[in-house]
Amino acid sequence: MSTSCTHDLLTPDAADHARFEALFAESSAIGATPAGGLHRLAASVEDGQVRDLFCDWLRAHDFEVHIDPVGNIFGLMTFDPHAPYVVCGSHLDSQPSAGRFDGVYGVLAGAVAVSSLGRQMRERGEKPACNLAVVNWTNEEGARFQPSLIGSGVFTGALSLEHAWNSCDGDGISLRQALQDIGYLGGGPVSLDIAGYVEIHVEQSTALESRKLSIGVVRETWAALKQRIRFDGEQNHTGPTPMAARRDAMLAAAHAIVAVRAEADLHGLQMHSSVGRVEIWPNSPNVVPSRVSLLAEHRSRDTELLRAAAERLNATLHEIADRTQTRFHIESSVLRPPGVLPDGFAELAHAVATELGLPITDSATVAGHDAISMNSKYPVCLLFIPSRNGLSHNEAEYTSDEDMHNGLKMLTALLHRACTAPDSFR
Repeated sequence: MSTSCTHDLLTPDAADHARFEALFAESSAIGATPAGGLHRLAASVEDGQVRDLFCDWLRAHDFEVHIDPVGNIFGLMTFDPHAPYVVCGSHLDSQPSAGRFDGVYGVLAGAVAVSSLGRQMRERGEKPACNLAVVNWTNEEGARFQPSLIGSGVFTGALSLEHAWNSCDGDGISLRQALQDIGYLGGGPVSLDIAGYVEIHVEQSTALESRKLSIGVVRETWAALKQRIRFDGEQNHTGPTPMAARRDAMLAAAHAIVAVRAEADLHGLQMHSSVGRVEIWPNSPNVVPSRVSLLAEHRSRDTELLRAAAERLNATLHEIADRTQTRFHIESSVLRPPGVLPDGFAELAHAVATELGLPITDSATVAGHDAISMNSKYPVCLLFIPSRNGLSHNEAEYTSDEDMHNGLKMLTALLHRACTAPDSFR
């Protein structure tokens, strides 16, 4: 088998690209939707099936597979048991009726990149300074279980294992039980000496596509304020109950949803907001709802904007509760701070892309990624490849084969440079 090399950077050959395409096609068939998307919630039957596919592929390509207590899957390519690891990865779970690329691309490209490097370096008799690993993080999306970023959060110590295990879905099934049901409740923690972490992801925005660029290097991450708000009213009949006597929790929630949007409208491009989930009780067409919970979020670079938004929303919720004769309670409020990713790794990525002839630029991310969790403890590089029309969390999410191949080439070369010359990014 031939070895592809550009200015001493190892890159994937044609067979590696074919392996990636085959693996991506197999993944896309697990949880596939009729519209060509993906419905593969964390720790579901479908998630268990794609985990089986991933682990089988890793073992067939000389990885050592480990699973930790929160279900994170690590594929290790060890050259020196005393050396640290450069880790890459992302997640295999999806949002409901979403796309095939978000997260999945980073895991599968990472597996193929590490496999390619392991083969090529052994053929060359090359022993790198760092080992390599690929990881699938559990429940990045936060769709079935909250919060998001559970797997990477537990690994970095930002979230306790007990908290993660006790997170329950809408049917009352805990994450611990769900992982046990699909056979991915691992044993003890996976302890790795990590030199650095690389994640490659579809951009979920239009900047790269509109500028006809191949790679984005994330320099900063936006902050996110996520709140769970509950309104309590009184269950009653929707027919005979006089309007003035109704204590309608749904009406209160509707006013709150408008308020969340209005806050973002005050700040233009500096803030995004949404209410992505509403839970109604008893959720019957002939019953005035007695309890409604909503999950609201505000995102911005500026934490002061978010703090001020939270104060205004709290005042507005009091006014809404008074007007609708309901009560409200903020059940949880979590602020994820903004982040700056290390210059050293970003500059290395720019240098590698230049050597490869791939057009590259700096990027920012509004969305959350496991790289954000890892950035709290390790040197991190987060890379983007183009998304068509910036569409994501949608069945029509799409990235071209050419862009995925360019990303695989970039990831492989960057991992090679990082594992052979770790001082280049630290």
